[in-house]
Amino acid sequence: MGSVHSPWCAFALSGTHLTLPVAELRASLEAEGYSYELGEQQGRVILVEVDPQGALIATRRSGFVNYSMQLIFECPMKKSEILRAMNKVDFHLWLNNSTRFGVRVTRIHREQKQLDIEELQGKIGSKICRAMKGKVRVDLEVPEVLFLGLITTARFYFGIFIAARNRREFNKRRSPLRPFFNPDTIHPKIARAMVNLSRSGSGDMFLDPFCGSGGLLLEATSIGSFPIGIDNDHRILWGCRRNLDYFETPFSGICADARNIPFRSQSIDAIATDPPYGRSSSTRKSDIATLLKASLTELTDVLTTSRYICFAIPLEHYNESIIDSKEYSIVEEHSVYVHRSLTRHIVVLKRK
Repeated sequence: MGSVHSPWCAFALSGTHLTLPVAELRASLEAEGYSYELGEQQGRVILVEVDPQGALIATRRSGFVNYSMQLIFECPMKKSEILRAMNKVDFHLWLNNSTRFGVRVTRIHREQKQLDIEELQGKIGSKICRAMKGKVRVDLEVPEVLFLGLITTARFYFGIFIAARNRREFNKRRSPLRPFFNPDTIHPKIARAMVNLSRSGSGDMFLDPFCGSGGLLLEATSIGSFPIGIDNDHRILWGCRRNLDYFETPFSGICADARNIPFRSQSIDAIATDPPYGRSSSTRKSDIATLLKASLTELTDVLTTSRYICFAIPLEHYNESIIDSKEYSIVEEHSVYVHRSLTRHIVVLKRK
């Protein structure tokens, strides 16, 4: 079990992908230096033994974690079991006589539709008030402490709300809303996940050697990394600069070939990239797999030992032969369906 000082936290995950949410959560905690232990997973809720501060940071930097809480108890998904468990909680550990608190109960993917959510919230709130002898105040607008209940098919999770992912910020950075539009750009949510899978941390030097219109660079900046972009097309690099300037993002861009990177050895901390493919992309007539293999060879020199690369490639073009097993170990792989003619295969490598 992780650190003896770490409580259990519950994370509510996005349901848009099967494997990416947990992988991204683990990578985010590792990037920030937090020890953790994965616990049970019930559908889209996973328990993790981790410092709540680590849970807060991981949630805020995630693309696939919806929100998190510090767990107080879990029980079978029955109203009687929930209310019985509530009677055993010492709420003085989280509340004092002047604390304003709120209660929010939410279904995970519309589970338990027959359950009256408002009635359950009211009963939980009443039990808390009685436990505190009526000396606390209910504040549903701006509570000092928010108690959160998560409903799954078989289990109920109850705890103290920690953080939620800012979905509005992701939507602001969608490709059609940027000054320079590139139809092949990946969604900000996937871009953020790829940056997290590269284990880029605050203050790290992050490189995208095929930066395109800058989607990955924007997400790297949002978690505190310093973005460096390379592209061999002057027009695309100009568009990338426009986009990053629009979001007031510091940026170092170089027009160069990813197979001949002008950086000193081991000067980069993390790499994530989505090499060019599709009708609107130019690969200078190079096959995407050949291009990626050559660039991975070049990147072995600039990437710091024991750090990570995350890249995407159309599934139909992927073959492990593009990876030099003497230089890299494969950490994980994920396939993301985009549309009928494109499934992106995301691969995470660790530099030996």
